[in-house]
Amino acid sequence: MTTYTVSNLIHGDLSPGDGDAELEVLNPSLGETIASFKEATGAQVDDAVRSAREAAASWSRATPGARADALHAVAQLAAEHFDELAELESVDAGKPITAVRDIELPGIIGGLRFFAGAGRSSTALSAGEYVADNTVMVRREPVGVVGAITPWNFPLQQAVWKIGPALATGNTVVIKPAEMTPLSTARFVELANEVLPPGVLNIVHGRGPSVGAALAGHAGIDLVSFTGSTRAGKAIAAKAGEDLKRVVLELGGNAPVIVFDDADLDVLIPKLVVATLFNAGQECMSGNRILVDPRLHDELVDRLAKGMAEWVPGDAADPATQLGPLISEAHRAQVQAAVDGRRDGTEVVIGGDAPDRPGYYFNPTLLTGVAQDDDLVQREVFGPVATVQTFSSEEEAFAMANDTAYGLAGSAWTQDSGRAMRAGRALNFGSVWINDYFVLGPEVPQGGFGASGHGKEGGLPGLDELTRLKQVSVSLR
Repeated sequence: MTTYTVSNLIHGDLSPGDGDAELEVLNPSLGETIASFKEATGAQVDDAVRSAREAAASWSRATPGARADALHAVAQLAAEHFDELAELESVDAGKPITAVRDIELPGIIGGLRFFAGAGRSSTALSAGEYVADNTVMVRREPVGVVGAITPWNFPLQQAVWKIGPALATGNTVVIKPAEMTPLSTARFVELANEVLPPGVLNIVHGRGPSVGAALAGHAGIDLVSFTGSTRAGKAIAAKAGEDLKRVVLELGGNAPVIVFDDADLDVLIPKLVVATLFNAGQECMSGNRILVDPRLHDELVDRLAKGMAEWVPGDAADPATQLGPLISEAHRAQVQAAVDGRRDGTEVVIGGDAPDRPGYYFNPTLLTGVAQDDDLVQREVFGPVATVQTFSSEEEAFAMANDTAYGLAGSAWTQDSGRAMRAGRALNFGSVWINDYFVLGPEVPQGGFGASGHGKEGGLPGLDELTRLKQVSVSLR
């Protein structure tokens, strides 16, 4: 089996971690070690932040066009190393290689190109005499140094969705990927440093409570962008709040899928299978909480169960695999515990257990008879698990959908245009999709409410998050 090297990259130079903790990277498909590394020390985090601050002086003053050219060059390098990056993303995150090659990596490269162009079109209030005898201008400026902390479920995509907008708007970056999935991000940063000036993009490796906390609390960091669990997000926000630095948080989700009596099941079922099982359900927008009109309940459950059963667990390296493994044995145990903790009267339609094979797999699981206050409904399971409930009216459907601490994404399925518009208004989620799912793209801002965090990533609003506004007035007298 191939083994990989994991190194920090600070001011353009590769270096191993000097910390005491020795960390392992596992292939989730096989449960075998593919890399080991020592985490960065506090001193190495200091060096990375210092390098980013030094580079910020010139990078922030580069023209938007020059920064765009650099990002386009990075995108070209990523395209030239497409197969290498796809393999790295698949092997350490357990992602089916076909999904990486056909969906994720093309979107990542396209996203880089969008961010490059979007950085050239920032907006602010036009100059004018809003106060007598003064011309008032508003400057949109980079915030400075961005500390980016990324999750294990979409390692490279989440890295690029933080790095691209930050660099396009004139910021410099220190990124810490999840310690379980550092490979693709580390290689991307190495490639990017063939184009970028030293210090503009740095990477340090280690665990969240040590290296992540050091980065979030560092006085030299101006904004922390974090994607991960709500629990970890609260800790990051608290650490960043010690010196009032800005934060952008994309946290957990528990997305409802409302199926009204006029929904087109022929369209819905294939999309719902993907919404439930893509990335083995390890997706904060996963459509795992299904609310259906009683008249469609039995047909939906029967057809959905058959569709989910077609996704057979398989090695992520196999091009035929649709359902890869969960990230770790510990995470699989959490998913199993959530299913095993169901209350009496809950029916396991399919799944509910792990297949007998190496790796950290879990079978597609569909549950009915759950109650609104069940943990399976109220908490994020983060696995290939979906629940089905019924509702008695449109108002109850919206109320049940909103009855959660999370506010990331939700969807409604109906042929009634008025009901569709009411769903868009009533559902308390940052993304509301009508008759479709996973409507995502670099041009589209994403971000949640409540326990799902705050701030946006993607689109022009995502770039604006990484800037600050300065009012400058000049007296005409």
